Amino acid sequence: MFLTEDRNEWTDWYLAAVEGQLKLLHNLWDWAGNVLTQEELNKLFLAKDIWDNTAWHSAAEKGRLELLHFLWDWAKHVLTLEELNDMFPSKTKK
Repeated sequence: MFLTEDRNEWTDWYLAAVEGQLKLLHNLWDWAGNVLTQEELNKLFLAKDIWDNTAWHSAAEKGRLELLHFLWDWAKHVLTLEELNDMFPSKTKK
């Protein structure tokens, strides 16, 4: 259920994040944490849609600052430093 995607490759998690539904997003994350492995949680958090956007990118594009803070707090707990760095590739990275 948590990793199922629609035709735009959106999961329920992604859609809740994009729409700024913080309470629903929090509930989905809690439920997912009880049934998914750490690898699956990472996949869910970093999932991209058909336009190559993550929930993070879509929230930023829509100016949802509260949601960005919420996602960032979770990211720090579930992602490795390398995964966090990959979310924001540097133009000077060699």
